Order: sequence, then C-alpha cells, then structure tokens
Amino acid sequence: MKIKLFYLTVLLLVTASVSAEEWKRDFAVGANPKLRVQTNDASIDIRSGIGNIIIRVVADGRHIGPGELTVNAQQTGDSVSLQVKIPEHHIRFNFSGNSVRIEVSVPQVMALDLSSSDGAVHVSNVKGEARLGTADGSIRVDNFDGNLHARTSDGSVEVSGRFDLLNLSTSDGHIAAEVWKGSHMNGDWNLRTSDSSITLRMPNDFPAFLDAWTIPIFSFSFPSRSAAA
Repeated sequence: MKIKLFYLTVLLLVTASVSAEEWKRDFAVGANPKLRVQTNDASIDIRSGIGNIIIRVVADGRHIGPGELTVNAQQTGDSVSLQVKIPEHHIRFNFSGNSVRIEVSVPQVMALDLSSSDGAVHVSNVKGEARLGTADGSIRVDNFDGNLHARTSDGSVEVSGRFDLLNLSTSDGHIAAEVWKGSHMNGDWNLRTSDSSITLRMPNDFPAFLDAWTIPIFSFSFPSRSAAA
C-alpha cells in the first residue's frame, strides 16, 4: 500500500511539472513596427507572420502571476514592449531545459531589440535591424535581411542571410556566418569570439578587406629549485 501511494505521489508530481500555462496577446501595428523583449529567464523565438505582432508566453510547470512569473506588455504607436520576469529567489529545477518560452509572430519587416539573461534567442525570416543579446544561451538567425547585431556571453552564434551590417560576438562559443549574395557593407563588420572558432562563408565576388587575428596563449614553466644539501 505504501509503495502504491509512493508511485501515485510521483505520478502527481510529474504531471504537475509538465503542465503549462499560457499568456497570449495580439497587437495591431502599422508600417514601422518595433518590438522590444526583455527577460531574465526565458528563451525567445521570433518568426515572421502576416500583419500583427502576436505574442505567446508558455510557462512549463510555472504559474503566470504575481510572485512567480510576471508578464507585462505595452504598446505605443507601432512600438510594442514586453517584459517577462521570474523573481530571483524563485528557483525551480527543470530537466527539460528552459521552463519559459516567448514565441512571437511578427511582420516580416521589423526592428527588433531582444535580450535574455538566461535563454536561447532564435530569429527567422525577418527583414530590418535586429539587436540580440543573451548572457547564457545560443543565438541563431535564419534568412535575415538587413543590419544584425548579436552578442552572447556563453553560447554559439549561427546566422545566415543578406546583410548590410554584421556584428557578432561571444565570450565562449563558436561563430558561423553564411553571407548570401546581394550583401554589402554599410560599415565595418566585426566577428569576435574569446574561446572558439569562426567560420565565415561569403560570395566569391564580395568586395571586402579581411583583417583576421587571434591572441596567442603563452605557457611559462620554471625549473624547480632543489633544496640545498
């Protein structure tokens, strides 16, 4: 009987942990839409759609509400701002990765400003200017068109598209950039990693001057000094 009760308790705990709550809103925007997202513990996924900015916040195993997970959204003209925050003291183990996901459908032409303290950032099929940052997570950008700035402190950066400006940096992770035909430089491009490799693929006829360098790591050893007899 005790064993069956234990199994039932485990089952209830597992069921509670995989349950999800959802917050969703729809914002009508005009010809110059802008989106700013700030979060301290969530992944961000941006994909182009049709028309409005549609935001969906999915919390796995968390309650959306005061004291646990707060979601605030504001709109001023064509600009939409979203803040998703989990209290610093509210720690919960999650074996499936990020427990909170921010999923946004946006018009194809957009200005993006996205930042997360702990979570991956993904942007797909967007045209415009994007500033992406995360302190702990990877950044992936597919089929982009325009000016891209992406920075992570701990994770890889992988991008592809037609670029006018490209600034990528990571403190710990590799960088892979695929530059499509039709790209051109409106200013200096910078790709920088402190602890990994950089792979850059460009069209054969891309006009540019490449300045590549790495900081050597020196190792010093000193002979041991034996004690005098």
